[in-house]
Amino acid sequence: MPNMFGGGPLKMALQQLANEFPFPTNIVLSNLWLFQPLVSRLLERNYITNALVRTTTALTMFNAGVKVNVIPPVAQATVNFRIHPAQTVQEVLKLAKDIVADDRIQFHVLNAFDPLPVSPSDDQALGYQLLRQTIQSVFPEVNIVAPGTCIGNTDSRHYTSLTTGIYRFNPIYLQPQSFSSIHGINEKISVQAYETQVKFIFEFIQNADADPRPVPHLHEL
Repeated sequence: MPNMFGGGPLKMALQQLANEFPFPTNIVLSNLWLFQPLVSRLLERNYITNALVRTTTALTMFNAGVKVNVIPPVAQATVNFRIHPAQTVQEVLKLAKDIVADDRIQFHVLNAFDPLPVSPSDDQALGYQLLRQTIQSVFPEVNIVAPGTCIGNTDSRHYTSLTTGIYRFNPIYLQPQSFSSIHGINEKISVQAYETQVKFIFEFIQNADADPRPVPHLHEL
């Protein structure tokens, strides 16, 4: 799948966080108009950040054959795509067909939905400002809160008929090695991370119920 860095919120997030990085990374991220191709290449070299710049592909199921000494008459594979915000279902399907480039292969879409629109993250976005307020309260060591990309699909898509502000945020620390266990073997978080998660949600609900509201809400609900 093509590198889509520059589409979606990732570029803006890196620009906002630029001054948090040491030299020379801060200079590079502050001048993406010049260094975007370099940053794009670097992001795709790490499997975690690679998932932020392109549609991810996971072969989750494969079935073929009924006997060890008989050539399978049919082979079937199920592929799961997490579509990048800058792409659509039809664009990904066309890319997959062009990559396979074999008319004998049939494609059947079992279930699909386009990525949700990027939710507002400005000073007038109530949901985002509530998140930022709670994050900086529960995690006082955090200086800057910036929008990002969720690398997994969530049930939040079912709320699109209710609001344009849908934010996918899980308040837990993850070490790089923890990412390999997500939806995999021995998936877990620490007891401390769980406690912090509960504290965050409790405080977030309290902040959402505060009067007056922290910022005027101008975005459509």
